Amino acid sequence: MNKIKYLLIVLVAVFIYSCQEDFDNPPAPLTYNNVGPVITDGTDTIPTILVKSNEDMAWDTLAWNAAVLYEDQGLITHYAVQIDEQGNNFASMFEIEASTTSSTEIIILVGNLNTVLLANGYSPVETYDLELRIRASVHDELETVYSAVVSFTVTTYKDIAVPDELFLFGDATTVAWGADTSLAMYKDGGKFIKFTYLENNKKFRFLKAQDLEDNTYNYGSLITLSDNVDEAGDDDNNFLFTGTTGWYKIEADYLTSTLTIAEHTVGSVTYTYDYDNLYLVGDYNSTDGFWDADNADAFTKVSEGLFSIEKVLKDTAVFKFIGQLSWGDLDWGNIGGDGNSGILGPKESGSGNITFDGEDKTFNIIVNIKEGTYTFEEVPTLPTSLFMIGDGVGDWDWGNTDLPMIPVNSHPNLFWKVVWINATGGFKFAPEKDWGEDFGVSVDLGGGEYTIGGDNVSVPGTAGYYMVVVDLEANKISIADPDVYLMGNTIGSWDTANPAGKFTVDNANDVLTITKDLAADELRMYAWHPYFTDWWQSEFIILSNVIEFRGTGNDQERVNITAGSNTVELNFKTGAGSITLN
Repeated sequence: MNKIKYLLIVLVAVFIYSCQEDFDNPPAPLTYNNVGPVITDGTDTIPTILVKSNEDMAWDTLAWNAAVLYEDQGLITHYAVQIDEQGNNFASMFEIEASTTSSTEIIILVGNLNTVLLANGYSPVETYDLELRIRASVHDELETVYSAVVSFTVTTYKDIAVPDELFLFGDATTVAWGADTSLAMYKDGGKFIKFTYLENNKKFRFLKAQDLEDNTYNYGSLITLSDNVDEAGDDDNNFLFTGTTGWYKIEADYLTSTLTIAEHTVGSVTYTYDYDNLYLVGDYNSTDGFWDADNADAFTKVSEGLFSIEKVLKDTAVFKFIGQLSWGDLDWGNIGGDGNSGILGPKESGSGNITFDGEDKTFNIIVNIKEGTYTFEEVPTLPTSLFMIGDGVGDWDWGNTDLPMIPVNSHPNLFWKVVWINATGGFKFAPEKDWGEDFGVSVDLGGGEYTIGGDNVSVPGTAGYYMVVVDLEANKISIADPDVYLMGNTIGSWDTANPAGKFTVDNANDVLTITKDLAADELRMYAWHPYFTDWWQSEFIILSNVIEFRGTGNDQERVNITAGSNTVELNFKTGAGSITLN
């Protein structure tokens, strides 16, 4: 009925127009030879694989000759592109593009075509035989005409956003389920690459940040998977690695929605994670950094796949890691070319040299082939000397107070001193007798222990001898009662901290003393503290009535005593010592 209504309107309009023009002539026949649009360009018959990286590019530009609809009536023709599966006679068709003007050309973008196909029930990463036609109409209530049908074939893609970063974790990896320690992958366009260890029949997934806020990139995020990957079937929708435990190249491509996990082979060598040797080669410092593979410096193997080496690194240091003392197939560098990403790349993987500005500082270079990482840990430059200053131990004038601490042998981080501390005041430490790098304490840990900081060390409150120990590695300072002992054949014992050989603190006479029957032998003494590991590392002797400390030196000259009752006195204020046969 509505179509009749609109047709009558058209007829009336034509009739009035005709009468106004010539009342003597009858109107023209009321017939309309409507003709559908004719496609003149577009729709290549070659099957097309839609790719997300091309989503903003044209899939096709359709052009057609205009349709003829109610010619000369001033009505606007509207066009739309209709699509359905081949052979369905457009029974389930949908429109991908529509025009509200009389334009006879439409550009169909790859992304728009893919989006509309997925929205209409088509699956990602599937190939479909489709057909399209151009619909032309002036109004839904009037006749619609169509172009000829054109067939085409496309393969859809998984439309998921390519993340800025991607991280790997799970119990199939070395980092287990620690999201904060998940392994960074190298981004190459829409593809993410990682060379790392995977364990058989264990799970993993990807994160776009090192937290658990968004787990979008799990099993459902990729369509085409390697034969050695399956669905874990758990609540987190993890991947399950079903391959043999080993070292693999992992490629997660979010443009093609493909996950590939395969061994990496160079020449006759298939890369693994467990090697006996690793070497550093390159131009990394002024003394031993050269591109001489035959004489490269060896790393220390810490554990399976984990190596470390301590080196001074200059600015513009350039180097690589090799698995043999030659230029062979085992070769690791920075993935993706020269740089310092921290992500390891083996030979023939697009890797380059590792570059690093070390400022001539010492670093521990750690290479974890199992995880596919390399890192740099700066080794603090420890002072070779340490001095005490302050009114708690003397005064604040470097010209008056000379209190060098004693380095602990084989432990460059430790210094000790048996020192007289006043009842009031405070003190600090410095690597030289000057201000600038001085330090004190920060947090009181209790029991005479403090963390190193900028505040003065407060005296205990009672004047007397105290044992002061500084641990620059543990960042701690200890103030305790002095524990000084005899050691060796003179007391018939080589046990550390043997009470039978302990000195008595005699603050009234400013000495530490012991009177005891001793055997004729070398008199050996040492100061002890819980921070220490071996008694000889804090050893000292009395030589010519002066206390001589071993410090960082070798065995000292020996002083033999006469058997019998002997009294040994140590004055740490003056540095004097005495041995008296009673």
